[in-house]
Amino acid sequence: MKTKEFYLKIDNWKSGCWLVWPVNRKQAEAWLHQKFTDDDSREIPHLDTADACTVCSCPPIIFLTKWNSSPEWIANLTHECIHVANHILEQRGVKEKEGCDEALAYLVGYLVESFMIALKKKR
Repeated sequence: MKTKEFYLKIDNWKSGCWLVWPVNRKQAEAWLHQKFTDDDSREIPHLDTADACTVCSCPPIIFLTKWNSSPEWIANLTHECIHVANHILEQRGVKEKEGCDEALAYLVGYLVESFMIALKKKR
């Protein structure tokens, strides 16, 4: 199956995130080195045993080993979106008050919704 990609521009946070699927570790590394030829410092966690992973770089990248719209895969995507949202907020210096995580919640919601739309369109 051909690797698909989608870039989500996140204007409110002056950021963005790549979503790349379906890939194994070798395909993810090849995509990364082709897309960012001038940057060899990014490491990809071991995708041979994981369903998904996030590379917290600028911009962050979510790699999915496959995709279907089952609850399990929506949960996997949401899990990775939390990593991305935390990374973006940290990069922007956002520190929410204890007990208040609205910026995180809204950003995760935006990421999941946007990626679900893209995943549906690129079947």
